[in-house]
Amino acid sequence: MSSRGFRDPETQRFLGGPQWPARMLELGDCGVGQGFRGAVQTGAYRYLAEVEGRVLGYIDCGTFDRCTVYAGEGADGPIITDSMDVATGSIAFVVDPQLRRRGLGRAMIVAVMGRPELRSVALFEAGVEPENTASRRCLQAAGFHLRSARPDLEGMLCYRAWRHASDRSATLPR
Repeated sequence: MSSRGFRDPETQRFLGGPQWPARMLELGDCGVGQGFRGAVQTGAYRYLAEVEGRVLGYIDCGTFDRCTVYAGEGADGPIITDSMDVATGSIAFVVDPQLRRRGLGRAMIVAVMGRPELRSVALFEAGVEPENTASRRCLQAAGFHLRSARPDLEGMLCYRAWRHASDRSATLPR
């Protein structure tokens, strides 16, 4: 997928256009070890999905030492309304617009969740704008469930999937 794949209106609307993947790659590991919304980032992983040399999509997964529900910034730092001590992966993804609606996004998400370098992650989450129906359906097809029907501070809906069914006993309130 060349940068033209990031020029379609839908990708630009939700991710910001052609500069987004380059910006993610530039950031590299700069957030690792830093606090972000009440959690510490433990890793940054970025992947291109390709078949026979053709790039089909991009997905990244930042890993964190815990799962938090962020409610903004206060005088003393982040306001966290809930926290769970479980290694968490936060994913973002995009599929080449010419190849959407073929199950590639779901396949990318499932593949990333199975990566050996992410085996310590028990919970995967993804924030999606409510009107991004395609990404919401893609996450649901990959086994993610809506954490809350109410958008968060940034207007995003949070979807989550546990690596193992037994991990579901640790939950944050809706």
